[in-house]
Amino acid sequence: MGRGRIPRGVLAGACAAALLAGCGPAERAMDPGAGDADVADGARTLPEALSSVTEEGPVRATVTLAPAAPRLGDPLTLEFVVTAEPGVIVEMPEFGEALGRFSILDFTPRRSTGADGATEARQRYTLQAPMSGRLRIPGLRLEYVDDRDGGGGAYRELLTDEIAFEVASVLPEGTAVDALLPPRPALPEVRPGWWGRWWPAVLALALLAGGGAWVFAAWQRRAVERVRLTAHERAMRRLGALETRGFPRAEEADAWYVELSDSVRRYVEERYAVRAPELTTEEFLVEARRSFSGPHRDLLGAFLERCDRVKFAGYSPGRQESRDALSAARQFLDETRPEGPAELREAA
Repeated sequence: MGRGRIPRGVLAGACAAALLAGCGPAERAMDPGAGDADVADGARTLPEALSSVTEEGPVRATVTLAPAAPRLGDPLTLEFVVTAEPGVIVEMPEFGEALGRFSILDFTPRRSTGADGATEARQRYTLQAPMSGRLRIPGLRLEYVDDRDGGGGAYRELLTDEIAFEVASVLPEGTAVDALLPPRPALPEVRPGWWGRWWPAVLALALLAGGGAWVFAAWQRRAVERVRLTAHERAMRRLGALETRGFPRAEEADAWYVELSDSVRRYVEERYAVRAPELTTEEFLVEARRSFSGPHRDLLGAFLERCDRVKFAGYSPGRQESRDALSAARQFLDETRPEGPAELREAA
């Protein structure tokens, strides 16, 4: 705070004190020699109080704490009383200044001016101690301006002495903490059942079994598709080999048609799981037609009848007839080819 000038807040406080003095009787008149009586009065109103008196020139500050020997939880009454001679302007500490360790339950400020112009300022706090043991009220700082000569004196500071006191515990003296509560009985040991011990392993086995079953089923599906696609590819390769050899002459027709029809029959057996290598054409058609739609049944029947004419009736087909028979076989294979994943078709 700057020196040599009176702050606006201090002047306002002084004016308010003067108005209070003019509006009604003063609370009490004071002179510099009345401080001891005030302390005595405070001691009577606050029994067993601790007090500290600090005096500097025209200012006298008294700090009183009651009770002197509190227990933890008791409210503490702290009263800070400052008396000043006429012409001295006093500025009290800010609310709660230096009392941060204590909980402030209540605060009452008061200021009065005597008939002779002397002033008295009071601050009363109700505090709560934070803990038991040795505590202290730190020194309280006030500022004042001695303007008794009317020349606007400089700012001065006054710091009171600290007050040390003891806060007793709420427990009777000598009481051990262990004696407050009876000892707890030993907690029974809780042993988990077999499920509590083994559920992670059971869950892991179940997941492993489920995953294994899914992998096996997927592998089976892929194997079936692979077999089906492989049967188609093998049959197409046989037909390609026949075409590469060329279409048969009359003396080669029988063997060529036997291989042609055998390629288609083996494809049907592998593709549709028809196990009938010894069946006649009619019996084979009866067995195989259960797996085809109408157009495919007719196509297969016409193809096998054309082959049987050459094999068993001694018919000698021409070059164009052999070409048509090979085209019919390829048409049947292409129209009944299974649709599987692209990677299976490529692997096949």
